[in-house]
Order: sequence, then C-alpha cells, then structure tokens
Amino acid sequence: MSKTKGKGAVPSPSEARSVSSALNQSDTALKQLIREAVAEAINLLIARLNNIDDKLADFDKETIQIKEKITEVERSTRGNKAGIRDIEKQVKSLENQMMETQIDKARFLLRIQNVLEQGEENLKKGMAALLAQLAGRTDKELSKEIIAAFRVSSGFTAKNNMPHEIFVRFSSLATRNVILK
Repeated sequence: MSKTKGKGAVPSPSEARSVSSALNQSDTALKQLIREAVAEAINLLIARLNNIDDKLADFDKETIQIKEKITEVERSTRGNKAGIRDIEKQVKSLENQMMETQIDKARFLLRIQNVLEQGEENLKKGMAALLAQLAGRTDKELSKEIIAAFRVSSGFTAKNNMPHEIFVRFSSLATRNVILK
C-alpha cells in the first residue's frame, strides 16, 4: 500500500493486482471446497437412496412371500372346511347309528319300578321268579331268556326316596312281549 496516511489511501497497482490475485485464488479455493462438499453430500444422498431402494425391494419380496402364504392358507382352509363337512356328516351318521343301536337295545329291556331293594339280592334270579308267573313259564326257562338284570338310579327315585328302578334285558323280543301282554 502507499505510504500515504489516512482513510482514503489508494493502493498501488502492483498491490491491487496482488490483492486481486489472492482474492481470485481464495475464491477459486472456496468454490472448489463448495463443489467437493456438494458432491460429497450428493454421493451420501445417492447412497441413502440406494439403501432405501434395497430395503423397499426387500419389503416387496417379503410382501410377495406373505401374500403367497396367505393364498396357501386360504387354499388349505377351503380344503379343511370340506374335510370338516365330511367329518361332520360321518359324525352325524355315527350318531344316528348309535341312536338306532340304543333303540334296538332298548327294545329288549323291560323297566320295573317300585320293587323294594334287599341287601345281597340276585336280581336275575329274583326277576326270573317274579316274571315267570306273568309269562306262564318256569323260573329256569325264563332265567335262560334273561341276559342281565340291574338297578338304575334316577333323579326322580332319589328325590322321592323310592327304590331304584330295575332293568331286565331279554335275549329275545318275543319273551319281553309275552311278559308285557
């Protein structure tokens, strides 16, 4: 700078060129730093976008797999529903068969009420003796026709302090019918 003192001193042309050159270099360096920082930021953003794209691709794959599993489960469910319907039909058929069997077995039973209970009773012999008179047969003949005789407790008999009912199962329906007539 010139040796003139004061506020309005004018620099010499060589000083001005020197300052201008320093400013240009400084400006160029600053622009270079800005370009590098922007390039680095852009590269970082690109890397993050690529990472997000990869994650989205993974999510898409997982979504497709989940949809496939849902489809498989739906198919399986449809198959299971059909299988369940078949099983329900079979169960209903078995229930009907059991009911028919129970009805058939019940046809061979004779229920007798209000017979007093005795300590060590042999129901088969006792019922054979009692029913032989009604059937017009001997005790031994009727005893052969009786498969089983047993007492059954019911809520009514227990509530009303009555003797348990006796059920007698016959080997033939004809014998039961003869006694009932």
